[in-house]
Amino acid sequence: MDLHRKTVVLMGRFHNIPHAEAKAGLEALGARVTKTVSSRTDLIFHAHDVAGHRLGEASLLGIPIYDRKALRALLRQQATGAPAGEGSPDAGATSAFVDHAALASAADPDALLSLLREADWSAFAPERDLLPLRGRLQEWEPAFGVTEAHRYATDRIRGLGHTRLQHPFRHFTEIQDHAVSPCGRYLATGSWCGDDYHRGGVLQIWEIASGHCVNVLDRIEGGVGWPGHEDTIQWSADSRRVGLAYHTNQIGVFDPFDDATYTYPIASASVTDGGNRPPDWALAPDGRSAFIESASSSAVKGCVVPLEAGDLFWLPSYAPPRHPYLLTETLPEEFGQQGDELWPEGVSWSRDGGRLLMYDAKHRRTLAIDLSAKQLHELTEEERKEADAWHGASAGGDTGRVRVSVSETAVTFHRTDTGGVLSHFEFLREPPEPRCVEHEFAFDECPVNFALDEDTWCAAFEEGVVIAPADRRADLEAVLTWSVDRRFGWPVRWGGLTIVPDAKDAAELLGEDGLGFFVREYVERQARDAETNSQAPDGAAWPPPNTATVQDLFAAALDSVSELGSSSNHHVCTHLRHAARLRARRGEVSGVVALLDALPEPDQHVATCADVAMILARAGRTDEARTFFAEVESGAEAALDPYNVADLASSVGGAYQAMGDTASADAWFTRARDAIEPETNAWQNRLTVSWALTECGREDEARALWAHDGEEWRRDPGIFYSVPWLLHLLGTGRIDLAADFLTACDVDWDYSMAPVIDVLADLGRTDLLRLGQSGLPDSLAERRYEKALRMAEERTRRAHPATPDEADLAALAEAHAELLRTPRAHRERPTELLIEQAARCGHLSAVLDLLGTLPAPRDFNGRPASAFSALWRTATGHDVAPW
Repeated sequence: MDLHRKTVVLMGRFHNIPHAEAKAGLEALGARVTKTVSSRTDLIFHAHDVAGHRLGEASLLGIPIYDRKALRALLRQQATGAPAGEGSPDAGATSAFVDHAALASAADPDALLSLLREADWSAFAPERDLLPLRGRLQEWEPAFGVTEAHRYATDRIRGLGHTRLQHPFRHFTEIQDHAVSPCGRYLATGSWCGDDYHRGGVLQIWEIASGHCVNVLDRIEGGVGWPGHEDTIQWSADSRRVGLAYHTNQIGVFDPFDDATYTYPIASASVTDGGNRPPDWALAPDGRSAFIESASSSAVKGCVVPLEAGDLFWLPSYAPPRHPYLLTETLPEEFGQQGDELWPEGVSWSRDGGRLLMYDAKHRRTLAIDLSAKQLHELTEEERKEADAWHGASAGGDTGRVRVSVSETAVTFHRTDTGGVLSHFEFLREPPEPRCVEHEFAFDECPVNFALDEDTWCAAFEEGVVIAPADRRADLEAVLTWSVDRRFGWPVRWGGLTIVPDAKDAAELLGEDGLGFFVREYVERQARDAETNSQAPDGAAWPPPNTATVQDLFAAALDSVSELGSSSNHHVCTHLRHAARLRARRGEVSGVVALLDALPEPDQHVATCADVAMILARAGRTDEARTFFAEVESGAEAALDPYNVADLASSVGGAYQAMGDTASADAWFTRARDAIEPETNAWQNRLTVSWALTECGREDEARALWAHDGEEWRRDPGIFYSVPWLLHLLGTGRIDLAADFLTACDVDWDYSMAPVIDVLADLGRTDLLRLGQSGLPDSLAERRYEKALRMAEERTRRAHPATPDEADLAALAEAHAELLRTPRAHRERPTELLIEQAARCGHLSAVLDLLGTLPAPRDFNGRPASAFSALWRTATGHDVAPW
């Protein structure tokens, strides 16, 4: 990163980097360090705890913002003169392991064994010594088999400390992209995230010569690439860095031989202002900068940003003209009129990194930008043919004696000399449960389980222990490898592999350290659960016996939101309030209290107390209602704010009416009606007030809120509000009120109205289906009516509450078996659908069992949404929150 004559601001306090040291180091690199951010600031380095609004204000000035890692890397570069980023491999070791000429001239395996026993293994450098040694042993294997020399070399290499057993089945979703390194030695395959975006994706590094996976970069934030996008993996020219489009819209460079469990980029750039797809981009040959397409003030829409180290956040669209990261400010006259823009396609770098080559699709021409002068010119046909372009995203193909083919779910290495298959790997297979080692933490962090075929789970540990059937050694040797220095594959058939039948035997070999601790913990847990498991039916038939109750479902719904953060408060309050109303109607007062205690917003606590008091009092349970009404009287005024008046005041008014205080009820309902305004939420407010008026017995006032007064917007309440309202009226026997609402309003009878159509058909009131047609031409009204009737006839309705029959149980079992064949990373949505199926037929134990398999919720989607949906369906017969 060039800091000469740049004005830099250090924002915040940097851990372990004194301000004076940072200032001196940046000034030594030619920067001018100031205290205040202004339009003249060129760069900002920020500490992790700087307030977001301060960074936001700076970004709107178009100033690139870098993190602490970038600052530390620059200071290290200034102090040592070494480039920022990764270290160098050990190929440069000066000590000799063994004379390579003597290795090549060994007459037979015995002679080689003698040579290896005399070798200085402390000087073994994989990048220098492994390939000659492996090649010599491979040459002799066809004639001599696996000899003592093979086993001795394997034992010594395993003891070097940078060798571990590697299984290749780490992609848990489809492979999105792949690229072969320029040196021809490595293949990178990348997969996106699954159901859990924050779990990240995977990049696997394969050594092509051996046909095996030698390294895995796991938990890459947001996954690698994006479905349907190409060139999302690009290598640097020296094959030491790999660039990725990841985390939806970010570009980063990674160390392909990193050894971390969680993989972080060496450097990254976020310059698309929150784009919802990866941008077009191209990694420079040195892997230390990249072209990234982005909106900007320049005529050529893109920028070239440094990717030395650390994270960059920048908004090019706010950057001033002639910013050093931007490209040509204006197009030359011969390329268009003033103000014309160029969104380049197919961008690539010249091999010397001095030019960008790009295609102008609008004018069908190839252009080049000289990056030092920022000058644009069109290439002639001859220049285009001779253009020395660098493409860092080679898809591979024939790489010496091995040809690579990659699909979404398989990687295959073919021998070009014989035409045979060197190795083949299939992903996303799901054998029947259970896996070899089930542990809620350790083996999500370090996935040791893998599918050897469609029927067999195995587990491989870095130490060389494998849980697998004893007769599958040959199959294991075909897919596993000893990964040396995370760069080279060493055949496991040459020794070191220990196969055990189960986790108990694995625990004895692994000991207490590392994953061995978790394996032992798993084995102990199995032993504790043995008696319980022995009493369960063998094979764990599914679905389980249907012994759960609605009370269990209420508890599961409440538990599903118990640990959600404040960002989910609106959804949590809405659903807990509806659940409290439902429990009040069922007379379950203790259950209401538990729901009230869980409400995160004080105003919703008061509103829910009002709802419950109103419902209980109207049901003749006045003494119980007083307990909740006391909180309404003491807290209603304090709970009001400018945004909740219609909602809160109407519930409070209804509670006063139900408790016999009509004067107070009038005052609160007046406040509620005055808060209804013709804005986007007008019908929500209108029906909220209508509900309270209806619930407390003032139905005529509710009718007045829907009366048609000539304003057309008043006639369309929208399906989102009208469906639950109509279901409430019909479910509580207020059929005449529902008819009045349909007469007054223009309700569209589409498939969203299916629950209402069901109820009307059950009641035999197909005449009411016509009431939504007022104000429409007769022909259109008739078509809508016929459509509604057809929907009512086609939908199969069952008694409520539903009870599963034999056909339901068979359908659930079949769907569950299909679920277990689905890759784990893609199970969330099928699980939600199966929960819905179980709730429809009334199998609550199946619902609860499946809810536990959904991931812990980060927001209201997933487990909470499914739990409450199942609760509504079970309690009311409809997948709609009850009013």
